[in-house]
Amino acid sequence: MNSKITYFPVDNGDTSLISIVEENLVTNIIVDCNIRESSTGDTDLTKFDVKKALITSLKRKKVNDTHEVPYTDCFILTHGDYDHLRGFEKNFYQGDPLNYKEKNKNNGEILINELWFSPMVMGKSTTDDEDCFNKEAKRRIKLHKENNSAKNNDGNRIIIVGYDDNEKLIELDDVRKIPGNIVSVFNGQKLKTFSIFIHAPYKHQLSISDPNKNHTSVVFQARFKRFENSTEFCTLAMFGGDSDHFSWDVILEKTKKYKNEKALEWDIFLAPHHCSWTFFNDTPQVDNPTPVDTSLQVLDYKRNGAKVIASCKEIKNNDDNPPHFKAKEQYVKKVKDAANFLNTATHIKNGKTPQPIVFEITSQGPMPPKKSEGSAIVAGTSSLGALNQPSTYGSKPI
Repeated sequence: MNSKITYFPVDNGDTSLISIVEENLVTNIIVDCNIRESSTGDTDLTKFDVKKALITSLKRKKVNDTHEVPYTDCFILTHGDYDHLRGFEKNFYQGDPLNYKEKNKNNGEILINELWFSPMVMGKSTTDDEDCFNKEAKRRIKLHKENNSAKNNDGNRIIIVGYDDNEKLIELDDVRKIPGNIVSVFNGQKLKTFSIFIHAPYKHQLSISDPNKNHTSVVFQARFKRFENSTEFCTLAMFGGDSDHFSWDVILEKTKKYKNEKALEWDIFLAPHHCSWTFFNDTPQVDNPTPVDTSLQVLDYKRNGAKVIASCKEIKNNDDNPPHFKAKEQYVKKVKDAANFLNTATHIKNGKTPQPIVFEITSQGPMPPKKSEGSAIVAGTSSLGALNQPSTYGSKPI
């Protein structure tokens, strides 16, 4: 069984699942959630049942006296917008894991062993789901601040992404990751073939009095090696929430400054903000029709056979934003072929129902997604970049 990345069709929103396989052990990382229905079995054929797919894909274990509890090793929240956190309250367990009961399992509540978030959780919430997430993050933060003996138990672990001088978090540097850090330990387990390079958010983006959630999105490069002793990354996938061109300008400048440009390379690029024009320039596009050079430079770090994923509704030639038709055109120009631009709403369908886009991680790179059940496109040769060595980038809060 190979490691894989799954991009679920959730209209304008993000839900992704990274599954790393090492020695027949699977580590699951959910990135954001946009679960539009709180229960399985929705009869709307235009909606894919994300919750059912997650429950089916995730591992199970005994929790307290409850057997077969679905859980994820990690949940990474890029930022708190509703389309990245919708359904969190009803579909993920919140509270002391010692209180997880049979009724929680019957409600389909997924247990999160390790929760990743930025210091933005200390700010105001704008939706019920964000409020629930923030309360859960603060519950776990309290355990770590008090050095509670249960702080590193499953269901209590945390990773704080970013640094903002918040006095309530300043003493938690042992669980903090900042731009430039390379993370290879997930849910207390060190992985040999997978790591994450943290790109954002930066300290100055988080420290302003009223930070924009899109500006402060967690941005990271997911890195796969085929084997422990490999000297090459076989797959590099970029995740960036709703990060806009201002954010990527800073990412580009900082990464170049610290001579760590390998961290910008990608085989799969999840189009920020659901293929919005904000990645390329200010909106509306009619007033700012020229893409900024820095965003175009970011896309130039693509490797052979690179793919762009647009997690959004069907892209039409109209004034919608997101998704934005002119943004799609810019991505297609960079990947050279429209077949390398994949829209979750339309790329694979079973009747009227859009299906997940899945990449298996192989020695030749990410295998293109299956077109239909039982068939797949043969992967082309991928240009493999040399493994990046840790640098001084990330040694200080920036």
